[in-house]
Amino acid sequence: MIDMLSKIIVIVANGCLKNNSFNKNELKHADFIICADGGANKIRRLKIAPHYLIGDMDSVTQDTLRYLKKTTKIIVDTNQHNTDLDKAIMFATTFKPLEIRVLGAIGDNLDHTIANLISLHQVSAKIKISIIDEQHAVFLLHNNSIEILGKSGDIISVIPISPIRGLSYRGLKWSVRNQKVTTGWCGVRNQMTGKKARITLKKRSGAGY
Repeated sequence: MIDMLSKIIVIVANGCLKNNSFNKNELKHADFIICADGGANKIRRLKIAPHYLIGDMDSVTQDTLRYLKKTTKIIVDTNQHNTDLDKAIMFATTFKPLEIRVLGAIGDNLDHTIANLISLHQVSAKIKISIIDEQHAVFLLHNNSIEILGKSGDIISVIPISPIRGLSYRGLKWSVRNQKVTTGWCGVRNQMTGKKARITLKKRSGAGY
């Protein structure tokens, strides 16, 4: 039985899972795991069985389905108006987790990667959600402020997905203070000056970095 109050859910999408050590470590810290369709093929190579597999099943192989038959609850959802990652994220939110982490959402197909990044926007402010790999961590700024922990020289990009007001940075090399910016404003390749940075805004209809 899955704990309905699980704290961390990890979703595995059908993008690139390059670093086995990194991905196994992330999966190890999950309260439970959901695969989005072909993500099940990727996780199988790590010899880890997810708790759930959801999607239209056009990417997962029949061999993988047979492999998971005894360990995984398989949910077939043929709705073509949502991506398989959309389905996995919305299913994950029904468990009311504190955090959702998505692996395998950054890949070689640019259209899929962009769609996956936009998928973060459907999650409520009560749930922390991120797309991560060994090189990137993409978060949605929900509550008008976010603190970033890292080290001096770490690269931070801030990319609004809607117009925002009062954008300000602290702890980044190139500062911004109380700036009004439009969708897609390119605040890219900034750098942390220490171990902490903070990004805040005053008004938005949605913003991410």
